[in-house]
Amino acid sequence: MPENKNNENTKKQNNQVITSKDNPLFKKLKLLLSSKGIKEHKLFFLMGEKLIKEFTKTKNKKFKVHLAVCSEKYFTKYPFNTIILSQDLFNELDTLGTHFPLLVLECDDFPEADLKNSPSQIEVVLPIGDPRNMGALIRSAIGFNIQHFILTQEACHPFLPQSVKASAGAILKADFFSAPQKTATLPLSGFNFALNLEGKPLQQVTWPEHFRLWIGEEGPGLQITDQQKKQFKFINIPTQNIESLNATVSASIAFWEIAKKI
Repeated sequence: MPENKNNENTKKQNNQVITSKDNPLFKKLKLLLSSKGIKEHKLFFLMGEKLIKEFTKTKNKKFKVHLAVCSEKYFTKYPFNTIILSQDLFNELDTLGTHFPLLVLECDDFPEADLKNSPSQIEVVLPIGDPRNMGALIRSAIGFNIQHFILTQEACHPFLPQSVKASAGAILKADFFSAPQKTATLPLSGFNFALNLEGKPLQQVTWPEHFRLWIGEEGPGLQITDQQKKQFKFINIPTQNIESLNATVSASIAFWEIAKKI
């Protein structure tokens, strides 16, 4: 969003435009495009005019704004610490092509989940490595009032730009916990459900009050051991003319059924 000429003059007086890829701050911001960088610096990007306006309007108290990142072409005056990048550098960060200033939000490490204990609510276990699938799944779950998520070692960071976008911002309302082991090594306790073509038809499932729903990655599915399989209750979504639905659609249907019966 370009600003008027008076603001443009003020901006040039008060802000130095960063033009070098070797600038330490730019290098740090570039790392936030990866799960590793988000975890290391405990920062992530919020991108997109609509999401940013909603965030600033609702005054989300869960996340603190660390920095606003603008370019000379896309500049908005914010009540936050603001930097200006050359257009080329800004475009490297604006991976979603939003053509709007970016916010950098602070985030804490996710508390570790203890899977040796039975769940105390509905918990969704996600070994999802694709950020778009991650965001879409969480958007559906939040829409059906399911907001407790456990991320396994295989999972991407839910605050990657593609994930936040795919969730339409719903990720900012979710509660995340980490299970820093691969799915096949995690202990199981309480009631555990997973989608499977040979499972019980979804509409016939009786859901307990508290349970974990494990969602497999698109393609390979849920990577669990034979011993773990004995502790799962598998559910199936019957279809006609096709063998199965993709993981995101299947999970969304399961969330809908859960919301109707719980």
